[in-house]
Amino acid sequence: MAAQGLFSDYRINLWLADLTTLWLGLAFDDPNIAGAYASEVFGGSYARIKVVFGDPDGRAIFNTSDITWTGMPATRVTHVVGWNAQYNGDMEYSVPLPQAQPVLAGKKFSVPSAALAISLP
Repeated sequence: MAAQGLFSDYRINLWLADLTTLWLGLAFDDPNIAGAYASEVFGGSYARIKVVFGDPDGRAIFNTSDITWTGMPATRVTHVVGWNAQYNGDMEYSVPLPQAQPVLAGKKFSVPSAALAISLP
């Protein structure tokens, strides 16, 4: 017999609290399929940005300020990716955008405050 259970809000919020300060990167392809490093944007002034999320609320965390990459290379952004380090490191999560966003060389890409949510059911 197979049984299915649920984690408590307490446990979910502990896990989410571990993700509140990470490095955020961008991907031009699904990092879960293409590979986390192989799909990461590169070139121009692109670099991962340290981002802070608020305390867990309702099994979710949200970015607390605007996040902006400037001097981007010509690319398209399909995913926002959380990393545990500014360079190399391990991918912690990826968030697919509703549709790919083209970025022109030298332009910026932004995620407004509270627009990025990470949640667990």
